[in-house]
Amino acid sequence: MSCDFKTNEKQWNNREIRKNTSKLVLGILLFELIMFLTVIADLTCRIIRISPNADFNMDAVLDEAMKSGTSSIIAVIVGIAFLFLYFRKSDCRKLVFYNRNKMTWRSFLILLTVFMSAQAAFSLLGGGMEFGFNQFGYSILGEIENASANSSTFSMLIYVSFIGPVSEEIIFRGFIMRGFEKYGARYAVVMSAVIFGLFHGNLIQSIFAVMVGLVLGYTAMNYSIKWSVLLHIINNFVFGELFTRLISGMNESMQFIVFYAVESAFLAGTVLLMVMNRKKLREKMKETRIERGLLGVTCSSMWLLIFFAFQLFLGISGIEKLPV
Repeated sequence: MSCDFKTNEKQWNNREIRKNTSKLVLGILLFELIMFLTVIADLTCRIIRISPNADFNMDAVLDEAMKSGTSSIIAVIVGIAFLFLYFRKSDCRKLVFYNRNKMTWRSFLILLTVFMSAQAAFSLLGGGMEFGFNQFGYSILGEIENASANSSTFSMLIYVSFIGPVSEEIIFRGFIMRGFEKYGARYAVVMSAVIFGLFHGNLIQSIFAVMVGLVLGYTAMNYSIKWSVLLHIINNFVFGELFTRLISGMNESMQFIVFYAVESAFLAGTVLLMVMNRKKLREKMKETRIERGLLGVTCSSMWLLIFFAFQLFLGISGIEKLPV
């Protein structure tokens, strides 16, 4: 099955589509529950271990727990093991590591350029949204900072740079995307990107995650999940952690110039690619139309609606009122 796969409306079964969507989304919600319970268990153990001390400080314990990636690593390992068990009878489990076409370095560099150009869009969008919220007396600066913050511990560095990208690709470009593939490859890429974005529970980061999720989904669908994992690691580790630390010794003005120069270079490269391939892109856009009927049935899934409402609540909770 390639990305030129055509969906056949006559073969759709509304009940089966809702059932399949609910199973996929329920798996994500259960994975989130495992993550939450593991973090709570870690926090409880920290409190029990430190509370007998006279200098016990709850804020310090919470701060230490937030900076540590140990509980997240444990939670992800347990969560991924659970999902392999949860999807043991599903076709999506068999297709997680499916290889389709051979990747060339030219194709990979093009995908990397387009993927990294989303960082520039993230910066512009973040600034625009913050300005808009400010006009009404609110701010999402906290969410922007959380989305772009660097790791402060080695365990968190390992989680954000490697464990997180691998697990997220297995979940979203593996189980979720392959679970929707039966309704069309393009539709599977879009749905996995949307669910991936919502999963972050952060207004600004969710929009960014949807954009990069489309590139990651295209990469995994046309080539292999190993290439989407590599793109994800390059983003999180090379540009998110390593690059930021390398320029941290510069003054703020120079950091700003270097950072946005790199972002602008990727964005310019993407614009150039779009101009050079504009005819092919127009043809592809005509082919990528998603049937409203399929989208409507999918979005009527109870668990998808619950997932959307929960993630939206998390995103809204990050909006803060500006001090008067």
